[in-house]
Amino acid sequence: MSIKVSYIYSACIIIETEDCKILCDPWFTEGAYDGSWFHFPKVDNPLNLIREVDFIYISHIHPDHYDPDFIKKYFIKFGEHKILISDHHPNYLFNKMKSDGFIPTIIDKDKGMVIGNTSINILPHDTGSIFDIDSAISVKYKNHQKEHVVLNVNDIIMDDKFIKKLRSIFPSIDILLCGYTGAGPYPQTYFSLDDRALIEEANKKKRKFFDRYKKLTNSLNTKVNIPFAGKYVLGGRLTDLNDYRGVADAVEVLDFDKNAIILDDGGDSFIDTQNLRPSKIRTKKYSRKEIIKRCNEIRNKKMDYESMINKDKVHKLPLKRLLLKSYKNAIRKSELDKDYYFVFDI
Repeated sequence: MSIKVSYIYSACIIIETEDCKILCDPWFTEGAYDGSWFHFPKVDNPLNLIREVDFIYISHIHPDHYDPDFIKKYFIKFGEHKILISDHHPNYLFNKMKSDGFIPTIIDKDKGMVIGNTSINILPHDTGSIFDIDSAISVKYKNHQKEHVVLNVNDIIMDDKFIKKLRSIFPSIDILLCGYTGAGPYPQTYFSLDDRALIEEANKKKRKFFDRYKKLTNSLNTKVNIPFAGKYVLGGRLTDLNDYRGVADAVEVLDFDKNAIILDDGGDSFIDTQNLRPSKIRTKKYSRKEIIKRCNEIRNKKMDYESMINKDKVHKLPLKRLLLKSYKNAIRKSELDKDYYFVFDI
């Protein structure tokens, strides 16, 4: 036996040994981030693709990783399962899950958990900042011949200290899953669409995340690298910003990483640590025609605030008071040592 990694969508994978199956970061509720993020390619019947697992691992609180609505649907179909999260302080994810009606299991960062011949460890990315939220999961499987290792570092923006820690814990890694691109509102919401700087800033952002990917993969002793996560398109009134996000297609990594493999979409693509031969791969960028078709499908979707706030009643909201409170709270929690300003476009 070995470790099998099945790709479902974005950061959602299943890591499987003979002892257990772990579902990682299932996001399937359309309209994440206040109604702005949608799936591409569209995922049909994710419950049927995933089927029953033993554990659900959630890496961090961002809504393309923690999707409470989908977890509830999963529990309705398959019954409640143990949810594994990292040992962060403060633990924003634990508190959010508790308010959503879940009771997650915090995995001790030193002890981990052992099931048969399988060892599971969840490593919090801890820099000492109150904004530390992300984590990595490692799965090790021992058979008579060797120790198989899969490491999934999710969206962690690697610092030298954490890379050094990973290198010391994992002298050899069979399969590494890691980020290769970045989301966020920059640069598409910072420039007008006719600003010449917009395209260059988008390309600069793309190159910056490629450099981060190279820094990590060049620092670790890996056999196969799987660039994944951060897969989405903007919908609703943001649809026309998709070309300016600076978000790469994962197959672009193949141009500079000979160890990279892009598992194909559809939910039936996998690779195992025994022979490291994937069942189905994708080697070409997504069709421009298909992207446009998908964007047209979601162009008329409403942002959450458009659906929830009635134009005739919006004046009753205490916006000035809440904005002042938010501003003061942001100043209090800020760790920047330079001057900056907030812009509220209302």
